[in-house]
Amino acid sequence: MTPKLWWYIARAGGLTAWWLVALAVFWGLLLSTRVMRGKPTPAWLLDLHRFLGASAIIFTGAHVGGLVADNWTHFGWSEVFVPLTSSWRPVAVAWGVIGLYLLAAIEITSLLMRRIPRRWWRAVHSTSFVLFVLSTVHAFSAGTDATNTAVQWTGLSFAGIFVFLMVYRAMIPKKGARARPATKAPADAPANAAA
Repeated sequence: MTPKLWWYIARAGGLTAWWLVALAVFWGLLLSTRVMRGKPTPAWLLDLHRFLGASAIIFTGAHVGGLVADNWTHFGWSEVFVPLTSSWRPVAVAWGVIGLYLLAAIEITSLLMRRIPRRWWRAVHSTSFVLFVLSTVHAFSAGTDATNTAVQWTGLSFAGIFVFLMVYRAMIPKKGARARPATKAPADAPANAAA
């Protein structure tokens, strides 16, 4: 067994978790913006969104476990669960620790969605945008693969997709919102006032 196995697991787990968070956020934005307008959303589309989020938790666990098991970086449990306690790039690592807690909160409230008030779920779930930004910052400030061209292009692509979907979401009407009806002329006004 190679002595760098845990380090490779930590790196692969971290990158995969980042990709899965990004895909879950993008898929959630596509579902919430109703890109497939007019068609009912099949249940499997929502299930895919949930699967991506749950998979991100699993790979985040592999990332954290790999860091703790690796002998080269010397991360202990406090460094991976308490922000700013790491001796190696403490601020960069803190972004990942905070992202870990956001990811856990989003997943837990999603599992409890039917048991908690909808506004609570929505408030916590909207932090997924913050999670995407935090995980991206963490990947490039703490990750040793930040100089890899493929990772850089992935980050650029993710940023472009995220900005496009956020702008698109801001421009479309909210679910249930309707366009304002045209103002009617008063009933006693003549039909051809301009004539």
